[in-house]
Amino acid sequence: MIRLEPLPPFKDPPETGAAYSCTGAWAGLCREVYGYDLRGFLIKKDAAAIGGFLCAIVRSGIFGNRLISMPFSDEPGLWLDPGAALAPEEAGELRDSLARELDALAAETGAAYAELRGAELLFPEGAVDTRFLGQEPYLRLALDASLPYEKLREGFHINLLKNLRKADKFVTVRETREPSEFGAVYDIYLRQMRGFGSPPLPAAHFERLLAEGLGRLFIASVNNKPAAILFAIEREKTFFADVNAGLPEFETYFPKIKLFDETIRLACREGLRRYDFMRTRPGSGVHEHKKKWGGQEIPIRYYFRIYKEGAHLNPDPEQARFALPRLLLKFTPLPLLKAAGPILRRHAGK
Repeated sequence: MIRLEPLPPFKDPPETGAAYSCTGAWAGLCREVYGYDLRGFLIKKDAAAIGGFLCAIVRSGIFGNRLISMPFSDEPGLWLDPGAALAPEEAGELRDSLARELDALAAETGAAYAELRGAELLFPEGAVDTRFLGQEPYLRLALDASLPYEKLREGFHINLLKNLRKADKFVTVRETREPSEFGAVYDIYLRQMRGFGSPPLPAAHFERLLAEGLGRLFIASVNNKPAAILFAIEREKTFFADVNAGLPEFETYFPKIKLFDETIRLACREGLRRYDFMRTRPGSGVHEHKKKWGGQEIPIRYYFRIYKEGAHLNPDPEQARFALPRLLLKFTPLPLLKAAGPILRRHAGK
């Protein structure tokens, strides 16, 4: 018999086999930087624990209350220990137990819906369950980093190779894992987010992950001036290229492209399994650019359990209802964006 067993408050399930978003470092980030209430569960098979589930209660006067596993990531909040597996009927038992626990949390918190990201283990062999609404709003692109860099380079678009030849002449890249160094380049990220009309994450988000050893920061410079950054997360032999931002005045030197190239080399050199370009919206300009690196497209499936009729699922800044806020953010002074933007991101949980 498969079931979920709730854990006491502030106690998380063991993270063996969990995605980076369910590690102690990420849980601490969500609790201490964003103030989220997290709820943890063990997945039990008879009397033995074989995995875990972790989700955040996101309370918001802007977007409404939601249950999300886990904020600021598309990695699954539901996992099995290495070597554990579920038969189709056991996956059904897990869905039953999960639905009961989510229903109880929704009744307690007034959540409009529960949002499960990447929880494919609930639906083996194309199983369908009308209690959960499936959507694929995003996809990721990933390279097989176990291949030699030279082999991956053969799949790069010809324009990338042309731009890299120029970048190689003018751009230098260095890595740091020191949290104190992020503040000096935070404005690069802020300016790009303002250009997108999107609220930024706080500097403390990145500094906390660097301090916990989950983050890696790469800085590209032109004439010794920081021109672009790439903030990465590394977990279970996967390099997640989480944030890539650059200053427009240096775009002609292609420092952002240089950062991708250097870190792809690094992933191959360090024996990592996968280089993940992270979430993109199909058909967007970012998606079209990332396709040029030759990565495999992998849909990211979201599963929703809806509790309130008319609930707006998965708040996304690209939705038409956010057109005016996006426009306002594009003209917000950086100090105000630095102060107010993270508050908006905390409410969105994305």
